[in-house]
Amino acid sequence: MGSKVPISSDRLIRDINDARVRAKNLVHSLTADQLSRRPDPTAWSIVECLSHLNSTAAVIQPKIAAAIERGKKNKISGQGPFAPGPLGRLLIWMAEPPPKFRLRAPKNIAPNVAHPDATEIIGEFMKVQDLWERLVRDSDGLDQEKLKIGSPFRGIPRLRLAAPIPWMMAHQRRHLLQAEKVKQRIEALDC
Repeated sequence: MGSKVPISSDRLIRDINDARVRAKNLVHSLTADQLSRRPDPTAWSIVECLSHLNSTAAVIQPKIAAAIERGKKNKISGQGPFAPGPLGRLLIWMAEPPPKFRLRAPKNIAPNVAHPDATEIIGEFMKVQDLWERLVRDSDGLDQEKLKIGSPFRGIPRLRLAAPIPWMMAHQRRHLLQAEKVKQRIEALDC
């Protein structure tokens, strides 16, 4: 399972920048139809992969922001890097590509298949990355092992503040890889 090595802010910023580059490369040279097309009925489209990441961020980012605000208000400071803890390591390991197994996305974070505008989803994904970066920077100087975020999803208990961003970066890598494979299939079918 995942390493016990703490995860630095610098590494998280690199992960975010990598996600931006990968998303730009995903959409490069594809039409809106190609971005929205499923390579088969059981697979997500590129837009659905990005929509899922946006929906997941919309659920968890406010919980992280609330923990950061609480930490600043109560002056719960500390010097990192901080370890995500056993549960955080497990979640990171589960999300890290290649997939170990598939889990059905809960309804509140399932992709919005009826979304009409692929470019809007992509723009939203870039804004989500901006917020991830702001949350990483805002959490610097806080004790991310003492601070907890509220339960992000049903069945998952509270987490150390050091866990959710690395977990979500692994989650992004997983679904960006999924989308990259979809792009390869779409391009092969369209040749």
